[in-house]
Amino acid sequence: MNRQSREHTCIPFRFHWLKLAAPTCLLLSSLGCASLNPWKGEDEYARAKNEVEGYEDREGNWIRPEGARANRRVNSNLPKILQDIPGLGERPANKDKARQQYREADQLFEQAKNAEGTQRRDLFRKAGKKYLAAGKDWTSSALEQDAMFMAAESYYFAEDYPKAENQYVKLMKEYPRTRWQDQVDRRRMEIGHYWLQFPDKFYNLNFTDDKRPLNDTENNGKRVLEKLRLDSPTSRLADDVTMEIANTEFKRENWPEALDAYRDLITIYADSPHQFDAHFLGAKSALLAYQGAQYTSEPLEHAEKLLKQMVKQFPEKALENKDPIREMMAEVKFRKAERLYDEAQYRANKEEYAAAKIYCDRILEDFSDTPFADKAREIIAKGDGKPSVPTPYMSWMTTVFPTRDKIGPIVKAAEENRAKESKGVMASGDGSTRR
Repeated sequence: MNRQSREHTCIPFRFHWLKLAAPTCLLLSSLGCASLNPWKGEDEYARAKNEVEGYEDREGNWIRPEGARANRRVNSNLPKILQDIPGLGERPANKDKARQQYREADQLFEQAKNAEGTQRRDLFRKAGKKYLAAGKDWTSSALEQDAMFMAAESYYFAEDYPKAENQYVKLMKEYPRTRWQDQVDRRRMEIGHYWLQFPDKFYNLNFTDDKRPLNDTENNGKRVLEKLRLDSPTSRLADDVTMEIANTEFKRENWPEALDAYRDLITIYADSPHQFDAHFLGAKSALLAYQGAQYTSEPLEHAEKLLKQMVKQFPEKALENKDPIREMMAEVKFRKAERLYDEAQYRANKEEYAAAKIYCDRILEDFSDTPFADKAREIIAKGDGKPSVPTPYMSWMTTVFPTRDKIGPIVKAAEENRAKESKGVMASGDGSTRR
């Protein structure tokens, strides 16, 4: 059979197979068999995707919510009557008016950039108000997102930092995945860093400087940085913000808080360029946070751990700073020996010389090059020939009054029997004692 005859033979066969398969597919689709109906599967996938990314309005159109308010309205369980109230339900958008106000705000913004002095600040403030008005006329939209950002920028360039920081926070709250996040983080960090330079008290009120909040400027700067760190934990500036918080606590001599911040930076942001400084200042903070032999040794353990990691991970920088690192290591060693000596002295004062000797042996073994080695030898010499445990006061009263101890006499009797048996074995081993 030649090629042409084979083609004529196959075509009718294909045609008859399609005629038989088409009614079967239609029947399966009418019965709702989605697994055998590829077209319905695509429809269900598209519908599920739309339900995840958006919602269906009253006219049957799929709309993707742009802001947090839109999500709250979609997921609201309020009756339809209440949903028509502005602020609770859908707010009618005036798109043309919003676009017009946005253009007017842009014009004011451009004029402000070319102005100077008081006129510059006034124009930026007017632009900020106009941007906010434009966003209110078209809520939960890309225009409102840009308007909120530009309003915050306007207040920032007007040097009205409290209002600017407030608008940046509102933008991040309404649009957590905004495309302006990097710029917002940078601005908030600059504001927080600026406020940290004014360590005024909470009762010192500010009514003249628009750059600063009403009171407690330094703590407000710290609050801005901490809030920024929580809002954007994976941003490009997250490690810089964490380092700024740690350095602020270090300058304020809040050593435990500084140590916690340095440790967070070391643990969370392993590729940060601040790693060596965080190790170095973290170890110093830990040593300064240590309160003495009567308190916990946790700061000493943290300091020792950070110093060892620093020398191992950053050998070149550690070599450049070898003198302060050596001093910190020596201090750690001195403090650990001091803790052992304090415990040994406490035991010796209670005449518990066996326990005191254990601590003194550890000092002589691990810290023989410290001043506490000679003191440990004195405690050991003092306890030579003395009982390991002191005789309890009024011990004779134990023979006068009965005891409730039922196990002690049994153990004592067993020990006496064992001693007699051992003596008998030793006597039997000697020929002179045999009969």
